Amino acid sequence: MKKHLFLLCIAFTGITTYGQNSVPNGNFEEWTSISYDFPQNYQYTSNSNNYFYYNLPSNVTKTTDAYHGTYAVQLTTIATKTDTSFGYFLNSNPNSKNGPWTGGMPYNQKPTGIRGWYKYNVATADSGTIIVAFSHGGKSIGMYFFKIGGNHSSYTLFNKTLNPALSIAPDSVSFGAVSCKVTGVDQQPHGIAGSTLILDSLSFTGVSSQPTWMNGDFESWQTQTYNSPANWYIESSNGEEGFNRTTDAAKGSYAIELKTYLGNNNNHPAAQPCMISTGYYPRSCNDNCHEQGGYPFSNQTDTLAFYYKYAPAHPKDSASININFIKNGSEFDGRYTILLASANYKYVEVPFNLSQSPDTVIIDIQSSLWQDSAKSYVGADLKIDEIYFKSQKSTGIHQLKNGTENSISIFPNPSNGKFQIKGTRSDIQTLKIFDVLGKEIYFNSKFNLQKSNEVDLSQFQKGIYFVKAYDGLNAYTEKIVIK
Repeated sequence: MKKHLFLLCIAFTGITTYGQNSVPNGNFEEWTSISYDFPQNYQYTSNSNNYFYYNLPSNVTKTTDAYHGTYAVQLTTIATKTDTSFGYFLNSNPNSKNGPWTGGMPYNQKPTGIRGWYKYNVATADSGTIIVAFSHGGKSIGMYFFKIGGNHSSYTLFNKTLNPALSIAPDSVSFGAVSCKVTGVDQQPHGIAGSTLILDSLSFTGVSSQPTWMNGDFESWQTQTYNSPANWYIESSNGEEGFNRTTDAAKGSYAIELKTYLGNNNNHPAAQPCMISTGYYPRSCNDNCHEQGGYPFSNQTDTLAFYYKYAPAHPKDSASININFIKNGSEFDGRYTILLASANYKYVEVPFNLSQSPDTVIIDIQSSLWQDSAKSYVGADLKIDEIYFKSQKSTGIHQLKNGTENSISIFPNPSNGKFQIKGTRSDIQTLKIFDVLGKEIYFNSKFNLQKSNEVDLSQFQKGIYFVKAYDGLNAYTEKIVIK
């Protein structure tokens, strides 16, 4: 279950390009603040994956459609660009150092089953799943998956028996639910877009009291807020884990910090590096994945420069940065650089002279090497700042400075779809608008800020879009929210 429930999370948060800059936000000054709610004591949810992997809204939500009290929890399987994202919540990290599916909340009674009330909207092809895992002394003593499905538009009682029964009383229990069915040897979730599970009033049976942290009526909720770097994908097995915005910067206000964290490998605890990239791997590619994305780049000869500091957790540990050069969709060359320990920021240059001109470049940075999976590598700490190609350094800085001088403004914002763009520049002639996945949805090559400055996006879905105005040299960017 764990191997597939917490899939690699590669995120693209925010789309902000500056002319021909092939490392946008290479100084890590731009961050997007994101927040989501989760049931109290169940901090491991699919909401972080949706934000960081898909740039989609929450699919674990608080609903007032409750069986009892004010709130219930709603889990939904939502469609993504290439796949689906199932909703889940858990009170235990399956990557725990104590081993798979142990820990959770303290509990020393020996229940015989679990019951609760639910709604579901799919008759046969899918079903929700309740997950219960008991442990004692850091070892698993019983793990159970209960399917609850059918087409139930009104609250329906489920009452499941633990089979086989627990042989001893636990000292803790991990508990959670998934919006789809979980099948196969590896307990892999299989979701159908639109499957929705609503749960309320959950409790263990055959006991005199419930766990103190159960929150089975879902009346208590918490809010989590994260900062995510614009224009970068984050790879982590649990969305927000392993990276951080830090004020310990080489230049400017911020840098990005990557830490090697405790993940899992074939259901065994293992060190996993956090990686950031300007590219991404498709989630559904039948184990034949090639990195996609990146930014336009055509220089045959150039130099990548950056600053870093690194505190390894193991004497043999090292971080790395990799430059992938692509032509017509295929990688033809690359430069791989090992980063060794450095207590202070160190300036590094990676020169290259390629056999041909690329059309795209992708940069990957990670806090440890993939093969260094022993738990002694956990905690390696890499800080990166001011990444740029030397040929683009002056242009990139000029564009970034102008792009932050409020050369354009949008009102009303948020909008119902119709809004106006104002600005002081008379040389802006082109306007483009992109959705959060980077798809261009609007183009006007004869735009004039002083005349035809109204835009109508009312035919598009609600959400966040990025408006870019071009004057031939610079790109001026503003975010618009369609509600």
